[in-house]
Amino acid sequence: MVHEDYARGLAALQRLPQAARCEGRAEAWLTALFEREARGALGSGLSLAQHLRRLAGFGASEIGVLVAERRGQYQPFATAREVVARKLLWAEPPPDNPHLRRGTTLEPLVRGEFLRLSGATRRPDLARRVEGAAAPWPWMQATPDDLIVLQGRLGVVDYKAPAAPLRDVSLEYACQLHQIGLLARAVGLSVTFRALVAWNSETWSPEVLPCPHDPVLEQELVAAGDHYWNAHVLAGELPPWPAVERLDLALADLPQEAKSEIEALATRWLRLDILAKEAHAMGEETRAGLVERCRALGLGQNVASGAVKITPKPTWDREAIEARLPDAQRAAFARPQWDLDTLLQQVRDLGGDPERARITGGPLELEAAARWLVAERGLPEARLRLTEYRATLSRRQADQPRLQPIRADAGTAVFQFGATP
Repeated sequence: MVHEDYARGLAALQRLPQAARCEGRAEAWLTALFEREARGALGSGLSLAQHLRRLAGFGASEIGVLVAERRGQYQPFATAREVVARKLLWAEPPPDNPHLRRGTTLEPLVRGEFLRLSGATRRPDLARRVEGAAAPWPWMQATPDDLIVLQGRLGVVDYKAPAAPLRDVSLEYACQLHQIGLLARAVGLSVTFRALVAWNSETWSPEVLPCPHDPVLEQELVAAGDHYWNAHVLAGELPPWPAVERLDLALADLPQEAKSEIEALATRWLRLDILAKEAHAMGEETRAGLVERCRALGLGQNVASGAVKITPKPTWDREAIEARLPDAQRAAFARPQWDLDTLLQQVRDLGGDPERARITGGPLELEAAARWLVAERGLPEARLRLTEYRATLSRRQADQPRLQPIRADAGTAVFQFGATP
């Protein structure tokens, strides 16, 4: 069966309109996808057949990258070059990641709650028509999450489960909804509204974000798809990496309004940070005094004083035990700690393979991963960099006289606040 599936997959690759531009790469690409399927890690929640179909065009979830790049708005997680590279079999589909798994897992919940609360009716028959549409643009594809009827009106909705609540419809999502709308129009459907239905993890409920119809965006979308399909995919040419302008403004280059805003925010953060530190120090000092007082009185039962609960917890006195334990017995009771390098070498000496015990899925070694992407995938290093800013307070002795009055004010404010019933 695997051999038959492989043969069918290879035949599908050979029927692609860009097949002549993928010579010598189809077998390796398909083998890699079969291996990923066996591991259950195909990516994007799609089947192998869906991945094969997506090679024949740009899906609704991809078109936003192309439109954004044509506008000069580059996204950190994808570029037009990478999208085209996947169509030419230079790269496999993106692998699974926590964000994709979260979306796949929560989509049934988002859909179910939205339909229950809105009273909308699903039209999967219409969604299938859109998915199989023969559009005027041969590259255009979409697999709608839902076409629904709400209060007699037909609409397109896409379900999202973001890590943080969404506040608006981004360009990427607007392009996705508009591409589905264009395909719906191609099969004779009249779509009257478009919307994201995004899960809000804070309220544990779906939120509807309308996406107004934008004919200009539709034109941009078609132009971007035509350009990258004809000039790059069908021509077998990868588009260039987008240039990334590095921010390197000096404070003197900023307008006075921006300088004043930064100064005001810096001052506010300074005062609040010192206030928080003084409050923490006073809180810890007071808590320690409370605990010590209870210990001195020998309290042996729970005590409630208003909202504060004091719970005695018998434990071992480490100093008393260590002072009385003979040296000859100390090793017998010492908690073992292991030298990982020594253990690995012992496994190798005995003919074992330590790699078989490796647990994957831990934090990435970012430096090594980035260098590999630069060397093996040709990604410009600038695509993998970002600028972070960290605010800290000066510890220079010369700056302490400036901080001391603020620290005193903060200490007084915290003391008065803590003393108020």
